[in-house]
Amino acid sequence: MREKVSIQDLKDADLALWAARAQGIEERMKIKLYASGPCLYRDTGSGGAPFAFRPDSDLGDTAILIQEMAAAGILTIFAHGAQFESNGFGHVGFTGSVPTALTRCYIAWKLGQDFTATPTN
Repeated sequence: MREKVSIQDLKDADLALWAARAQGIEERMKIKLYASGPCLYRDTGSGGAPFAFRPDSDLGDTAILIQEMAAAGILTIFAHGAQFESNGFGHVGFTGSVPTALTRCYIAWKLGQDFTATPTN
């Protein structure tokens, strides 16, 4: 198995497992879902107005709702990915599908430089 050298390398089961670890859980099947109603996220596209976004419905049952990041006002969702504002690093973003980019943002936000390149099964 190829070693994961960055969060961008994580895919599928590895991505879910690291998201669980970022939440302090070791089993990816126990990833917490936060679905406490609509959250407003910043839209940096045309118009710039916030839009309602329900990650529990828009991203599916296996999605990580990044409610903590949205509440802190540091999360931005794009059509092509997501980014967050990190102290000391500025904007940290990932491209790809929104669910994947959000999950990568969450891992980077929670683990930061504590992310290790340990291969997982």
